[in-house]
Amino acid sequence: MEKLTFSKVIFSVLFLSFGLLSSCSKEELDPLNLEAKPSTGVTATQEIQYKGIYASKSSNTRGIVELSLIQEKENPANIISGKAKLTLSTGTVVEADMTDSKSTDKASEDFNVSFDSNDMSFNFYLDANGVPVVADVVYKQQEGAVVVAEHSSASPVTPITGIYRCTNCEDQTSTLNGIELNNEDRIFNMLLTTKDGQTGMTIQAVLGSLVNAELVVEQACSTDAGYTFCTLQTGAKATTEPVQWSGIHRYTTDSSSGDACSTIWGDLVFNSPENGIIEAEFQSDNTCPNNTYYVSATGDDSNSGLTPEDAWKTILKVNSVTAKPGDRILFEGGRTFNGSLKFTSEDANGGNNPVTISSYGTGEATIFSGNQTGIDIYNTAGFRIENLIVTGNASPELRNSGIQFYTDLDGDVKLDFAEIKNVKVHGFSDYGIVFGSWKDGSINNAGFKNIVVENAKVYNILNVGIGSYGNFSASKTGYAHANISVRNCEVFNITGNSTITHKHSGNGILLSDVQNSVIEYSTVYNSGQLNANPSGGPVGIWYWDADQVTIQHNEVYGMKSGTSKDGGGFDLDGGVTNGIMQYNYSHDNYGAGYLIGQFTGARPMRNITVRYNISENDAATNGGSIYLFNGASPSSMRDIWVYNNTLYIKEKPSNSGAAGIKLLQWKTMSENINFHNNIIVAEDGADLVQVPAGYKANFSGNLYHSTTGFSVKYQGMAYSSLTAFRATGNEFYNEQEVGIEADPLLSNPGNGGIIGFGNALTSLTAYKLSYNSPAIDAGIKLSQDMGEQDFYNNVILTDPAPEMGAHGNLSQEAVASN
Repeated sequence: MEKLTFSKVIFSVLFLSFGLLSSCSKEELDPLNLEAKPSTGVTATQEIQYKGIYASKSSNTRGIVELSLIQEKENPANIISGKAKLTLSTGTVVEADMTDSKSTDKASEDFNVSFDSNDMSFNFYLDANGVPVVADVVYKQQEGAVVVAEHSSASPVTPITGIYRCTNCEDQTSTLNGIELNNEDRIFNMLLTTKDGQTGMTIQAVLGSLVNAELVVEQACSTDAGYTFCTLQTGAKATTEPVQWSGIHRYTTDSSSGDACSTIWGDLVFNSPENGIIEAEFQSDNTCPNNTYYVSATGDDSNSGLTPEDAWKTILKVNSVTAKPGDRILFEGGRTFNGSLKFTSEDANGGNNPVTISSYGTGEATIFSGNQTGIDIYNTAGFRIENLIVTGNASPELRNSGIQFYTDLDGDVKLDFAEIKNVKVHGFSDYGIVFGSWKDGSINNAGFKNIVVENAKVYNILNVGIGSYGNFSASKTGYAHANISVRNCEVFNITGNSTITHKHSGNGILLSDVQNSVIEYSTVYNSGQLNANPSGGPVGIWYWDADQVTIQHNEVYGMKSGTSKDGGGFDLDGGVTNGIMQYNYSHDNYGAGYLIGQFTGARPMRNITVRYNISENDAATNGGSIYLFNGASPSSMRDIWVYNNTLYIKEKPSNSGAAGIKLLQWKTMSENINFHNNIIVAEDGADLVQVPAGYKANFSGNLYHSTTGFSVKYQGMAYSSLTAFRATGNEFYNEQEVGIEADPLLSNPGNGGIIGFGNALTSLTAYKLSYNSPAIDAGIKLSQDMGEQDFYNNVILTDPAPEMGAHGNLSQEAVASN
């Protein structure tokens, strides 16, 4: 594979308040063929062509300019006729004709070549150094700028238009070079010019006054199947300016078939002294056609692979080819292919122009990787994996995973885009599906962003079904991964690894080191039984060390633990900030239904909300329906809001300390811990509430019911009635007595049972309120946002008062049969 690096740069002038960044690449295109006016009466003429880019302050108005001039051969400054064409990114084409010509030489006393039409006008000339200049550009009464270079077969020009957007500018209050910073689309235009085998790149971007060569260079260039594929990386001279680049330039020089093309995309990070770190992503409008490769059990690796009839045979052949953005790799449905699919930094990296790995024909193809990882993606992203079965060997001594994205890059690079849909993954030791970031001895935030895992069936895994992780440090800022969505997934038989005692195993969906994420409409069950860690166990669905995360509309049941620790349904754990658990159903788990836990050494935990959830028969061996613990300083865990949940718990011989709401006695917590509008039903000796001595939590607007007697333990004292409990200062709101000690008249408590994957949780009728329930209109109005809907998708109404529990509005055909 040929390695190329170019450094010669040709600059063009751009009349806008944009900085110029330079880069190098290699490009050749067809000469421009524009129809020029006939040169009547002049026999010795020649055509000069220019290509370039048009830009305005609107990202919607950008395009490619083509300019043709007919001039005298003996006196090139004498322009006989000219024609200009502007092709906007929207496909609109605007033309203008030359209206006046005096000279193209700025050094002469009198110069001016004017172009005009109903839509566009500008002036053109050559400066004293012969560099083409386009000035006074107006398009539909809007000022703009055009930069062009001379285009010929010997020195072709490739204009590239596109957009870039800042991805972290929503909180910026200042400007950069007078230009407002926000997350809106902006123009990203590039002009590539080739001469003497070298190429220059002019890039128009709001990044400050950057006019240095080798800020961006092409590296690791390779040619495959008619395409040249280069990685954009930060150049040697970029140390003089705080810009880090990563991206891809893909192009072809095959003009014989008319398929010449060029496309560029990637990410940049600008460390502005005034504005801090500014991150952006860019994508050109220009695109290249893509290849589809076929792999068949009856194929031959000496084939082209480009048709089903000329398919390849093995995964080994697929691994030998560079996968370019937009390519598709399709395996014959119903057949099994042995080996590990491997992709590296030379593959993909096309953002939302992904490489697709899928099946063709009838049914799903199977990738069987044995003791290896099934699909192993290293230091790259931009993949869509769908309609496949990925399977291997699960053994306690192995560390193989089903589908693995992994990076050990330095810095804060976020590799963009992964979509995993409609797959079955089973038979691996470590993870079913995982996004991992790790570099020994380093604390950084390199990772992955814009990830979707949907309709995945993951089972018979030892450690974790679906997960993410990064280099953890309680002192770092930021997160390795961003924008991960897991939805409509079925995860089961994640057994745990009985040979591992230093960490927990048997987790269903476990995401960490992530910002902006959601896990929804998924089911996890029958997992964790072989966990051997004596200090902690698995949980069905949970986050730790994460920010702005949501767990909603999920069911977890049958979670176990090989020890007496955990085995719960849902969890927001150490270092989570701005986390929500809502509209979930947890039942019949060894551990807590809903855990909120802060471990020793975690980043601070802040702003946790648990609402409109249902717990049935959880905490069989430890914890409670809702369970809180703190292993850090008291101030490390604060601003916890638990409201409008319905909790049903029975004490079992294996957990004599069960409670509907329980705070573990470890390190104290008292920083704004709140429980409101919950329905707590405790049976067979379970306590309604347990709060240890020295701890403080606020209870108001809750309904308490127990057939074996009211039992609340608060700050080391036992209370046998709601009236007695009020002596602690709880169950008051605005100086009024609130809360109820009564049967909530639920439809069929304790008998919700399994809803099952693919079925709507709203079919869980056991915890609907009967029409005469005392919980109706008996809650308190909270000062914070109470959400838009209840567990049953009814709109939340707070007048005259909200309901208690997860069934929040009976007026919308939600009244349970009495």
